Amino acid sequence: MPSHRRSWFVILLVTVLTGAGVRAQNPAPQPQSPTSQSQSPATEPQAVPPSSQAPAAQPAVAPPAQPHTTLDALTANNTSACPAEGKRPSYCKQTFPGQQDLRPGVGTPIFDPPPGNVSDDDMHAYLPDGQQTKIFANFMMGFCTGESGPRCHNNVRTGYNSDDDRTVAAQVEDLRRRHIDGAVVSWQGAGTKDDEATVRLQKYVNAHYCTGSECDPQYVIMYDGASLAYDVGSTHVHGTSGDGCTRMRGKDYESCVVAHLRNDMCYLNGMHWGNPAYLKSNGRPVLLIFPKGGVIPNGGGAPSWDDVWNHVEDWNKKLPKHCGKAPYNADNGVPLLVFEHADGFNHEASSGAYAWVKVAGTNPQRAQYSFDVYQSHDPASLDTFYDAGRPHMDKQVWGAAYKGVNRSEAAWGTDRILDQECGRLWMASILESKKFFRDRALPYLQIVTWNDYNEGTEIESGIDNCMTVKAAVNDGALTWSLQSSNRLATLATVSRVEIYDSTDGEHLSLLESLAPVPHGTYSLAGLPAGPHQLFVRMVGKNSILNRMSAAVAFEKGQGAAGPGGPQ
Repeated sequence: MPSHRRSWFVILLVTVLTGAGVRAQNPAPQPQSPTSQSQSPATEPQAVPPSSQAPAAQPAVAPPAQPHTTLDALTANNTSACPAEGKRPSYCKQTFPGQQDLRPGVGTPIFDPPPGNVSDDDMHAYLPDGQQTKIFANFMMGFCTGESGPRCHNNVRTGYNSDDDRTVAAQVEDLRRRHIDGAVVSWQGAGTKDDEATVRLQKYVNAHYCTGSECDPQYVIMYDGASLAYDVGSTHVHGTSGDGCTRMRGKDYESCVVAHLRNDMCYLNGMHWGNPAYLKSNGRPVLLIFPKGGVIPNGGGAPSWDDVWNHVEDWNKKLPKHCGKAPYNADNGVPLLVFEHADGFNHEASSGAYAWVKVAGTNPQRAQYSFDVYQSHDPASLDTFYDAGRPHMDKQVWGAAYKGVNRSEAAWGTDRILDQECGRLWMASILESKKFFRDRALPYLQIVTWNDYNEGTEIESGIDNCMTVKAAVNDGALTWSLQSSNRLATLATVSRVEIYDSTDGEHLSLLESLAPVPHGTYSLAGLPAGPHQLFVRMVGKNSILNRMSAAVAFEKGQGAAGPGGPQ
């Protein structure tokens, strides 16, 4: 994450997904074999092995692809991330070539791939009653392109400035294309670049995607606790302060923090919580709290963090009165404060809790597969969170989905790793809530994250499932296979396989959409006489990079056409 966020409290899992299903197993702790799949990648590409339950080739149950399209539309970068080469969008001042971790033993070395053509599968369909689940992606708003050197303001260079109307517009459009309902915006206070970028997002949504009081997408703010140390814009409301709280201890520190938080609550009330694009629940604005600890004890009487939040809760109950003047004294409802991890449900001022991602360490041989979904004894695991959330359905329950973590390019906490296992972790974290929310919808799912390139958690550029597609024509039939040189690759990351025909190599017509299997054969008997160029496309699950085979030439002779299709 951008350099202002330096403390992580996290959830961690490792899973094994096989075939079209999801399975998790405890990895062995020995360095030489962290999981049964974590051996060194094969030196030659191999066909992705089918599950023992893999179905025969058959038409896939999937959103219909465009029957007539172009090769460029199916292969070009369709994300808001800046491309690694070629023509750049106007907001991309630099390229983003991707990021890789070349330490020995890393399961998925390319952890942030160069941007490509990613799947827009609707993630809601993966969950029980998923259309009732609100899916939000966590945004970092501090990236820049100025300065010299490998970083800008201590952040990885993404190629774009977050505080740019064109960047914000591209990201909102990409969210919508991927069927994501909104953005969770990391926020540091009034007068910061984070807030300026957030206001740009607000205005773009207001101008393009609001009808009356209904907006799609929406946004919600995650209050970054680290910002309490910074000077921010002051509301000049009595009893508040925009001063940063540093070099203080005890009661002086608590008093400073309370005044700072009051200032920010008034600002948020005046500038964000009344906007129709801001997320509300039963008329009350939602505010996620990224934790800030230390200096004073977490619990107990004053001075303590419990006491801090009790003061803030009392202040928030009467914001119009306490904030006193326009625009800060608007009546936008008492905010719902949502804290981190399962114990967030029991926080002094809690209106709910959200899950996050946790990293075990820096050694790839020991840390990258160290936890798994089913560790109910781990207070930071997804199972622990969901189990704790079910009795609190009267509160905010925010699950989490994430591809993994890799900080090998970060300016702090360097080399900490939770390997993404070629997309396995992404699919496992999405699906884990199904064990606990079978009879009701998970209220919220937060993607951790949309664009934290520092932590290697971003999905903006796509997620590489370590697969390619190979196709050939033999005896009047098109044969194809999904191949990978990484043993972690799995069909669980594939949505479908599409067969295309073209007469010019650019304009394509869809012949068939098939369920995901590792290889197949498609009869070409139904094609008209003449020259053809055939393509096979692997379509991933949501945000997985799609892959297209090279063109395969085929000359159909004269004669009666027979039935074509899967064999």
